Amino acid sequence: MMNVLIVDDCSMDLILLKEVVMSSIQTDTNIQSFTNCKKAMEKLNYENYDLIITDIEMPEINGFDFIESIKKNDNQTIIAVSGSVAENNSTETILYAANQYGADYAISKINLFNNLSNLLQRLYVNRL
Repeated sequence: MMNVLIVDDCSMDLILLKEVVMSSIQTDTNIQSFTNCKKAMEKLNYENYDLIITDIEMPEINGFDFIESIKKNDNQTIIAVSGSVAENNSTETILYAANQYGADYAISKINLFNNLSNLLQRLYVNRL
């Protein structure tokens, strides 16, 4: 059984992320999802995950701080996703920063289904 944690403040993106994981990883998968990092961090206190997928721009606790807090305590695989439309921070800049904070992989939300699906299939092909 593979345990996956997904965090995104946009409920539609959360649904899409779950769908990508379920269709890409061909093994029994337990997916837990949250719309904010604070609740996800509480869950991390007593649950282990094989994979964490997180958005970056979120209220209260952003994805950068979330990634950094995870990497301080564990070495879990983290995929950061972003679809920033901010003028002063391009998606590429945000994803680069996510890697600097400790994300193992960073993916734009543009063409998210295909890009994330391809990454997950490459990462977990040996787990089958």
